[in-house]
Amino acid sequence: MEAWFLYGGMALCLFSLWVLARKDWIRLRSISRTADAEVIGHRFSNDNDGTSYAAIFRFSAEGATHEVSDAVLSSRPQPPVGTKVTLRYPFGRPDLARVPRPWTWLFVYGVLLFLLAILIARAAGWLGPGSGDMPG
Repeated sequence: MEAWFLYGGMALCLFSLWVLARKDWIRLRSISRTADAEVIGHRFSNDNDGTSYAAIFRFSAEGATHEVSDAVLSSRPQPPVGTKVTLRYPFGRPDLARVPRPWTWLFVYGVLLFLLAILIARAAGWLGPGSGDMPG
């Protein structure tokens, strides 16, 4: 039964890494551009933890006007509407524009890789039984 949870957790970690990396790979292998954007509103979502907000940015790049939502949610609508923000996007892909937050994304990748390593180590038997395991 434990193996199902371990392999399921590994699959979930790998899938999460793939979802993040598929767009970040484009960002890493192409020339980066910047654009000055303006906050034009906030997208909100309601869940069990309350309401979360993500800024909506409008900017002009490559001969067109684009709107993108921030990938990071906050508990209140920030930055305020009208605030100027610098966005970064890969050349030819202004739809992938986002606020540069390298430490945040390194932390996210680090947590996922750490969890994957722990699950692999447990499945391989490198980690002993957990404190919640029942004897015999």
